[in-house]
Amino acid sequence: MRPTVVHLIDDTKLGGVNLALESLAASRLNQSYLFKLIYREFSLPSFRRYVADIIVVHGALSWLKIPAMLALRLANLGTPILYQEHHYSREFVAHRVAHPKRFYTMLRFGYGLMDRVLLVSDAQRRWLEKNAILATEKMRCVGQAKALNQFIALANRPFSLPLKLVAYGRLSQQKGFDLLIQAMAKLPADRVNLTLAGEGEDAPMLSALAKPLPHVSLVGEVEDVPQFLDSGDIVIIPSRWEPFGLTCLEAVAAGKGVILSNVDGLGDQIARLQINGCGYQVIEELSVEGIVQVINHVLNQRLNGELFEINSAQRQSCEQVWEQMLSQWEQTLEEVLDSHN
Repeated sequence: MRPTVVHLIDDTKLGGVNLALESLAASRLNQSYLFKLIYREFSLPSFRRYVADIIVVHGALSWLKIPAMLALRLANLGTPILYQEHHYSREFVAHRVAHPKRFYTMLRFGYGLMDRVLLVSDAQRRWLEKNAILATEKMRCVGQAKALNQFIALANRPFSLPLKLVAYGRLSQQKGFDLLIQAMAKLPADRVNLTLAGEGEDAPMLSALAKPLPHVSLVGEVEDVPQFLDSGDIVIIPSRWEPFGLTCLEAVAAGKGVILSNVDGLGDQIARLQINGCGYQVIEELSVEGIVQVINHVLNQRLNGELFEINSAQRQSCEQVWEQMLSQWEQTLEEVLDSHN
């Protein structure tokens, strides 16, 4: 009989996270484990006991959620509880945390309630180690990925003029789309245009920024991400923080060159791109002018006939990331079960 692994999710709007979990639940690992994805609020304590061999928590930790995490621990004594850290990173703290010491104390307490903490990138691991937030023996860097067959199946397409930039994700401060739209205001409409997909709390503000710009379109949430990527030439990712950055993995798998900021988990992905070829540009200064500069650089490359393309080795390496993540999950689940038997 397959061991049951219950995943507790408290935010149905975490698009990339939820898609990755759905991919995990449908992967080859479901031959060995029964995965159950359950929506659970952590705003109030609940002493529900789950029928599970392992529980994995995916809600962002906060002081307000600590009582619920403690109740979960007490109600499920004897069941190993893992926590996957999708949310926090070094740059998150830099942009969003007014009192880092207090925040780190909360993380130490919350992580202390868990048997293991699963990380999505090496950058995240280095940040936690540097700040002595989590003991090394409790960390497991499983990575982040999803099944990419539909992305890898896309054909390579020649670039066009005007250059078609695409960007997508939650319309929030994190993603830096406000900087991107302001940068587009400084770029000529006959050379480059931008299509931005997604929904979120910053939608009204971003729509107002884009309204006077004929070469910027906001199209709302897209259901078919591979088809959306197929409509563009280059994917631009101007994130202020990004614990992993699934968008980059999807873009490269789809054969799209990427322009991206060098923050958190995106830095790990840049390192992997460097191994296999080109097809990417780093936003050296994450500002309006920095984004204008890098887009102009790519435009000049194209006008000079220089290549800005993802190659087959880079696309195939994305499948390796998926397989490596599955192997890390498999090893972690086996280790946890063995230690509790």
